[in-house]
Amino acid sequence: MAIHERSLVEPERVLRKERLVVDGIDVSGDWNLIILPRTINDYDLDFYDEVIAQPEGKTIVNCYQCSYCTASCPVHNYWDERYNPRHFIYLARLGLIDELQKRADVMWRCVSCHKCTHRCPKGVLVEEVLKAILRVMAKKGIIEEYPSKKFDKFFMDSVYEHGRIEDGELLFGWIEKQGYQVAKDPILKKPIPFMGGVPQWLKDLAIKPIKNMNIGFLILNAKHMLFHPKTKNWNRFKQVLRKVMEEEGVFAH
Repeated sequence: MAIHERSLVEPERVLRKERLVVDGIDVSGDWNLIILPRTINDYDLDFYDEVIAQPEGKTIVNCYQCSYCTASCPVHNYWDERYNPRHFIYLARLGLIDELQKRADVMWRCVSCHKCTHRCPKGVLVEEVLKAILRVMAKKGIIEEYPSKKFDKFFMDSVYEHGRIEDGELLFGWIEKQGYQVAKDPILKKPIPFMGGVPQWLKDLAIKPIKNMNIGFLILNAKHMLFHPKTKNWNRFKQVLRKVMEEEGVFAH
């Protein structure tokens, strides 16, 4: 197992003794590492076919496990090394449902930087393939609806309603959906930035760019938060969009 794949081994299967002697030879130190075998007894042979059947999953067939995607991934390198696109694809191709389920809490953490896709020598659309894998897992009831999918729906609802998003309303509306108590004005019921139970890290993150904005831009953003901007003639386009969504099988509100 390559050294950068050590994170794939469950901690309970890794044994290390203070001193280990094998056939009279002291193998303590760096060599004193034992990984217990694992038993796999459930392969879902249909899982791979279901991923390929998804529009986003077709390029999974091109993957030859070079690990360029994982080596390029900022989530793997700077946040959580358990996030391993190459390994997720490997598990999906074998239909190892239990192993995928163990990693369900990190599989949705893609930040859509597309480094994996740009650097893949075989043309695998890695981000799309991972979304197809997650979609099949959710369809089978293996995982609950993952946070990024919930956000996608929240984002789409805003676009469908107005033809565009309003950054502040989207941000603080999403924070509210995560269970935080967001303060709202009594008339329009719009979220009031930086008030209520908004996390401190978000306040600090948002205040930095605000300090460098000119007064006119601040007023414009405040106006947009109170009165959501709308694309011109959006109601006409909305009818066309609804028809397309219905034809594609996407639920339209």
